Amino acid sequence: MRLLKEICRAAGVLFMLAACVSLIAAQEPAKAGNSSPAQEPAKAADSPPAKVSTTPFNFPDFTAIQKIATRGGPGALLMKVYVSGSTVRVEQTPKIVNLFVTSTGKVYKMVTYPDKTTSCVVMRRDQQGFMTSPLEMLQGAKVERTPAGTDVVDGYKTKVEDVVVTRADGKVMKSQVWEADDFKGVPIKIVSEITPDAIAGPEAKPFNIAALYGDIKFEKVDPVLLTPPDSCTPIEKTYKVVEHDE
Repeated sequence: MRLLKEICRAAGVLFMLAACVSLIAAQEPAKAGNSSPAQEPAKAADSPPAKVSTTPFNFPDFTAIQKIATRGGPGALLMKVYVSGSTVRVEQTPKIVNLFVTSTGKVYKMVTYPDKTTSCVVMRRDQQGFMTSPLEMLQGAKVERTPAGTDVVDGYKTKVEDVVVTRADGKVMKSQVWEADDFKGVPIKIVSEITPDAIAGPEAKPFNIAALYGDIKFEKVDPVLLTPPDSCTPIEKTYKVVEHDE
């Protein structure tokens, strides 16, 4: 039951973000500042149609602080992220971790409890039970990147791209990405479109989640942090536990 409560808590956070229709980005990409996700990137007048690139993102290993803030919500959500290749580790808190392994289409939710015991639940990317991250939404089987102008975010020059990612399961994810020249093209700002899960009901509409990334450090990510535990419970089995308890 404790394991299920942790899964529901993560899903609840995402639903809470959906309810806060107006999401605003945090104010600290590389340094503190006052950037706004509502600001439109600059585009050249009468420019020819933008050429679409299908080159996947290939960032060097890095760590950063992901900050998401909501207007009328619970305040800023700070998370430590680790990126290596197409694998993204998101520490919602030091004790609650989501590990996105794009190569297998799996998400691992790992929890450490106050008594030092741990648990791990594994699910497909299309299953509910975790809070997504704009960074991991840039990874998939097919990536289409369309130039959308340039912008300055907190003093940093960025290239802006409209990104459409198609996962191996056919799910399409859309984002707008601000890639910083001073940070090897790593995004310091991402606005992603989130499609509510079916459980949210037929009236639920897509909404945007915006994040800025700060304290970016280019360093080799310890493989241990990117390796799921040997023993993880499939999320389907947690449902069976609940049905049995009831």
